[in-house]
Amino acid sequence: MEDFELNNEGLPTIPEIAWEFIFDSIEAPIMILDDKHRIVRINESMKQAFNIPDDPILEKCYKIVHGTENPPDFCPHSQTLKNNQQCTEEVELSDIDAWLLVTTSPIQNNDGEPIGSTHIAQDITKLKQTQEKNQQSLELKDLLIKETHHRVKNNLVTLSSLLYLQAEHVEDQKAKDILLDSKNRARAMAIIHQKLYSNKNLETINLSYYLNQLMDEVLKSYSITDKIKYILDLDNIILDSSTALIVGLVVNELVSNSLKYAFPDDALGVISVSFHENDGEYILKISDNGKTIPQDVDINNIDSFGLTIVNLLVNQIEGQISVERVAGTTFTIKFKEKREN
Repeated sequence: MEDFELNNEGLPTIPEIAWEFIFDSIEAPIMILDDKHRIVRINESMKQAFNIPDDPILEKCYKIVHGTENPPDFCPHSQTLKNNQQCTEEVELSDIDAWLLVTTSPIQNNDGEPIGSTHIAQDITKLKQTQEKNQQSLELKDLLIKETHHRVKNNLVTLSSLLYLQAEHVEDQKAKDILLDSKNRARAMAIIHQKLYSNKNLETINLSYYLNQLMDEVLKSYSITDKIKYILDLDNIILDSSTALIVGLVVNELVSNSLKYAFPDDALGVISVSFHENDGEYILKISDNGKTIPQDVDINNIDSFGLTIVNLLVNQIEGQISVERVAGTTFTIKFKEKREN
């Protein structure tokens, strides 16, 4: 420490030339500007990063760096002078195909007013390139998923049409019903994939839109006349696609069941579907005012393929199903909202 002079407090003072050496040897690009955007001090790293000439002192930084007559809108130095606070901005240097993260900190006078700022830059070009590649990969992935949904939808629609055509050529009514039921199940799944293909979000479905379209398709398939009406009471709820598909298949089975058995001899009737959410629990109700399911029928132990499917589907979402036999039949399915672990 013998080479350094001591100040009044007995601490060594560093000569100006030493400060210059330290300033230039710092690896991070650094620049000091005054309140008129003039370069007061600049280190070698900053010159190299911005391709700045050897002697830019008192030159306007925006002319030297950006080649403009005025500061750019994103200028962090302007923000620091205005707010007297540190500011950080990502700066693109298109002429050298580079990105820098620039942080400006205010230099204040004795009254605390900003009279300039220090600029510290960090090269984030590789980070931005990686982000761009990742974004392109995500966009490609989304495109491929959409194309998959589109193809699955087309295949299911084709399958549904083939089952319908087969049913038209079958004379046995029981076999015809089986084919038509299978056709409706394929159609219910096709609608889900159609919605996912057209959605920006590839993982969720607006259940209200889905069930509206599904009900139209189900009633069409049974050539329902004006004697049977349907009522939908649906909250605007977004579900993940797998849960929405299960709900759709349950609605398809139970509405189909009502259409086949609740209104014999072209009886008048109403089918209602409601879906609501209450404190994290979803409540789905499918009801009709037609012929009631007999009291001795146990819906959990019944020789019906359709109701067997319903019970399996409800178990998949860890739900509970119950039936009420008053002025028709009402099925109630309750299940909890999925939580991410």
